Amino acid sequence: MKQEAICKTIIAIAVAMAFVMPVAAFAKDEKAMNNESSNITNTETFDFTHTVFAEYATSTTCSYCKYAHAALKTIYASGDYPFYYVSLVCNKNSKAYTRAIADYNIIGYPTVFFDGGYKVNLGGSTGSEAQYRSSIASCGDRAVYDVDIDLKVTWLDGTEMKINVSVDNNESNIYNGTIRVYITEIESSMGWKDAAGYLYTFPFLDWAFNEEISIPAGGTWGDSTTWNGSAHGYPSVTKNNIMIMAAVFNDEFHMGYADPPLGSPFAAYYVDETTAAIPNGDNMPPNKPNIPSGQIRGKIGVDYAYTSNTMDPDEDDVYYLFDWGDGTDTGWLGPYNSGENVTTSYNWTTEGDYEIKVKAKDIHGDESSWSDPLSVTMPQNQGLFISFFEVIERCFPRLFSILNVITGGKL
Repeated sequence: MKQEAICKTIIAIAVAMAFVMPVAAFAKDEKAMNNESSNITNTETFDFTHTVFAEYATSTTCSYCKYAHAALKTIYASGDYPFYYVSLVCNKNSKAYTRAIADYNIIGYPTVFFDGGYKVNLGGSTGSEAQYRSSIASCGDRAVYDVDIDLKVTWLDGTEMKINVSVDNNESNIYNGTIRVYITEIESSMGWKDAAGYLYTFPFLDWAFNEEISIPAGGTWGDSTTWNGSAHGYPSVTKNNIMIMAAVFNDEFHMGYADPPLGSPFAAYYVDETTAAIPNGDNMPPNKPNIPSGQIRGKIGVDYAYTSNTMDPDEDDVYYLFDWGDGTDTGWLGPYNSGENVTTSYNWTTEGDYEIKVKAKDIHGDESSWSDPLSVTMPQNQGLFISFFEVIERCFPRLFSILNVITGGKL
């Protein structure tokens, strides 16, 4: 703990200096870095423990960043590894700058942080691809905690999308860490280009989530948010050009160095899992609601309560409509959370047999199919002939209540 406190003090001083000193474009000696061919095809087979994640700190004014960008694009396009990267274009996005400076304490562009700083590559050259492949392979061989991420993106309308994310802890102990969900474009629509004139790929726009999580053994953390590009200064985002990336960082402190091997220290917290998703573009209607539950035999003029529910595949809020089988219905009730029970009451004014059914629709107006019907009987309220159970109800109300419970409310 004492060592960690000292390290964090050093980091704080370094970060403070970084804020008052401009981050300059930086390249290691190209000859020294270019000790391997840049045209490399990965022919090795790796049994990766997880999907590796890279954060590429860059600037549109950086002359050497084009090498790093080209290398990352080539590796990603090859499909040789389970691997994603995000471009932190620091001179265009303040949140990208904060991530690079405050969290990673960078001293120059380009710098690529693999798995939260387990491997760091500073500078860019024609040899960058070989170095990145080596870093990715090292990260893929690292022991990680057993967590899984589920990520879903639904395009709503205009520049708005809904992002759902959950993390499963498959360990036997509590898992503490940070979930970061990066909103990126597949290719910059804002005209952000590297020095070679190529649009940046997977440029970071904003956080969907950037928060600490604590998950009990065998448990799940989950949340959702709605993000609108126009409201956040990105009116040009489109459904077909969005990719959302999610990475889970554990809370174990390591000393990282933005200028390896010992320069520009920072607090490194490593990645245990990564995933990515593009908008599905197609909203799914709610599932068929459950058959309504409630009294199946009663009296006219008496209110009876009926309950149903359903799940929405997109976890949208849900409205319900009950059809009472006599030509009337409730109209749309809600909205309710997906899976939440809805209960409403009705009384019939005419004796007869009726079928109650219910349907649901989500907040986008997509409707489910009708539920299976619940058949109910409402005998006349007065008459010369009274059923056996009506006699029991009138004369022995406690006995009737017991029998009603035994029969599941069917009396």
